Amino acid sequence: MFDLISISEAIKQSYASKGLLVDVRSEEAFKKGHLPMAVNIPFTDIMKEKFDIEADFNVEKERPVFVYCDTGSTSILAARKLDSMGIHAYNVVGGIMFYKGYLEKEKNDLWTMVRTS
Repeated sequence: MFDLISISEAIKQSYASKGLLVDVRSEEAFKKGHLPMAVNIPFTDIMKEKFDIEADFNVEKERPVFVYCDTGSTSILAARKLDSMGIHAYNVVGGIMFYKGYLEKEKNDLWTMVRTS
């Protein structure tokens, strides 16, 4: 069974290199703003039958994966799938909408930090 984690704890753990922070939203949503240090693995990719996070993203099964989306509803399904693959997955409760810090955002092919409202 996957675990639940707060957004602040997920960021703290990823900064300490204790896990991988994964944004499961679309590539377009990711580019508009995502959590610092997050990588984008869209939900549609995770749900594919041949998805292999170890091979495709060089993630060892022992390394925790913190998954988030906008509200936590899509990421919970992704966490279940990763858990079924033997990955120690955490669902970020409430998703990015509960985050009140800086986001990384792509603008003119450059990444910048922007403050959330």
